[in-house]
Amino acid sequence: MEIGDVTHGLIIDQPWIDLILDGQKSWEMRATDTHRRGPIALIRKGSKQVCAVAELSASQGPLSQAQLSNTRVLHCIPPDIYRAPDYKWFHAWHLSEVIKLPTPVPYVHKNGSVIWAELDVNAKKTIASMLNQQMDFSTLEESNQPSIAANLLVPISRDGTVFCPEECARNGVYTVGDKGDEKRFTDFHEALAYLREMPIARWRRPNEKGNWGIVSAVDWID
Repeated sequence: MEIGDVTHGLIIDQPWIDLILDGQKSWEMRATDTHRRGPIALIRKGSKQVCAVAELSASQGPLSQAQLSNTRVLHCIPPDIYRAPDYKWFHAWHLSEVIKLPTPVPYVHKNGSVIWAELDVNAKKTIASMLNQQMDFSTLEESNQPSIAANLLVPISRDGTVFCPEECARNGVYTVGDKGDEKRFTDFHEALAYLREMPIARWRRPNEKGNWGIVSAVDWID
């Protein structure tokens, strides 16, 4: 992350901003796609203050309700919200490398800034100074993420299915591997370790009709 390039902040409401800062949420759900990539500031809605910086690495969507169900571990939105008739936030903005600032940094909030806020010169300088005074980025990432974060890299399939405890255990058993050579584990981390050894990770999960089938990984995400 190039800290000198943090010029805009994403305004995020509660409780989502706290879940991101705590390392529990890495997808921020929005109503539209975004082409912005790279380092951004994270702003707690209503505070007019930057509380962290992060890397905006991708934008995915629109996602179906089935995909939202399969990826809940990433966006943390409960079903009663995303299944509501007026729900419209079907695009996932992928955030990584979240770094909390030692103290929130105020910025000049321009009228009309709802999703993005452009940072003023003083705010950008203060943020850069704070980050430069802290330890190197790799140490920061380790201290700001849960201790098991490195073990939570999980495979995701083309349809948005993520290998996760909430969706992929059938009667407490995870079924992973190629068709005809599948292995069964009762421990999630053992199943995940097996998937990491496969050339292409494959696992069973229920589709939106509740039928269990095999999906293949197209990427690994945190």
